[in-house]
Amino acid sequence: MKKLLFLFLIFFNSPNLLSEIYTEHYGEVEISSTFFSKDISNDNRKNYLNSVRLEYNYFFENNNLSGKIKIDAKESDPNSSSNINFNEAYLDYSLSDMNVLIGNNIIFWGKNEFFNPVDVINSKDFSSGLAISKKIGQPMINLKKYLSSSELDFYILPSQSNIYPRSDIRSQQSLNISSSNLYSKGADNNNIGIALRWSGYLNEYDYGLSYYKGNTKDPAFNVVSNTLVPNYSEITQIGLDLQATKGDYLFKGEIISRSNQYNANGIIEEYQGSILGIEHSLYGVFEKNWDLANIIEYSSDSRGSKSHHGFQNDLFYGARLVLNDIEDTQYFLSIQSDLEKNSRALTFNYESRFLSQIRGGIDIYLPLNLEEDIHQSSFKDENNIKVYSSYSF
Repeated sequence: MKKLLFLFLIFFNSPNLLSEIYTEHYGEVEISSTFFSKDISNDNRKNYLNSVRLEYNYFFENNNLSGKIKIDAKESDPNSSSNINFNEAYLDYSLSDMNVLIGNNIIFWGKNEFFNPVDVINSKDFSSGLAISKKIGQPMINLKKYLSSSELDFYILPSQSNIYPRSDIRSQQSLNISSSNLYSKGADNNNIGIALRWSGYLNEYDYGLSYYKGNTKDPAFNVVSNTLVPNYSEITQIGLDLQATKGDYLFKGEIISRSNQYNANGIIEEYQGSILGIEHSLYGVFEKNWDLANIIEYSSDSRGSKSHHGFQNDLFYGARLVLNDIEDTQYFLSIQSDLEKNSRALTFNYESRFLSQIRGGIDIYLPLNLEEDIHQSSFKDENNIKVYSSYSF
């Protein structure tokens, strides 16, 4: 990272280059408050989370070379375990049919709305609670080759681990999570991962075929001195994601095969996972200029209840209403149903623009009957509402 920032300083302080460089900068300031309606007895976890977040982006381009720095900084009460991150900080050099990117970057693989099993490049920042995750910028070398209607990406990926919440922040597991890590089954702190993805389109079909070998982003948790310690193994994953556009319908799917992953019982097991879905858009609903998208997806895991995540036999429904007004008003409602445990979780979001550069919104999370769900029982009392407002510049 220091070497990359040094390169940026060289470019910014060269008089000849500055006269030729195209630059832009933009950002956002967000203020938010989250309130939990149920108290958790016999612990020190707070029933609120207040935070101020600053996002600043600086982009430059000069002939074949471009670069970006994205700074994410926040202050919160209770204090977060992650207060400043350079999630995007890279140099990108383009040739006639190739790109070479070096630095931190955010990569997204997948097609589905609720869960993306093929998406394995970035670790996660859970510092604001286990129910809220954001991607951490992954240090990488990314070589991209452009083909006629597709592209081929090769990644070299130094080891990186997740960031977990401090003991007084909700939502949490029943035990606190340690800030230290364990590594086993081929993984270590200096492990270099590799990934390959071929993606493109053919008529109305979009596709991606991917391969990843490196430390898992989904560690097991070992109980050590009454604390959960993340234990990372080295996984190998092959993934396929597809999307077909048929008029007002989108058909989506992701399928993976992963080996050397710890399951919910702490045992290494190979498995196959998938998620399939349909999205249907209705235009001009209720005789207004409103658009309504209905989304149904189903996820499965060959390990069943031994899955390390909570999407082993789940049905998702989502509805997104876009008013297409000058305020960019949107509503989104989703329901996740575990078909095995008959447990559910409901989320609701409302967002709108109140002034030209100010947006505000409300997020609601309502767990329903999670007591018997081994993957989500820790969230059974995490009913909460988040109110936020942001200013863009």
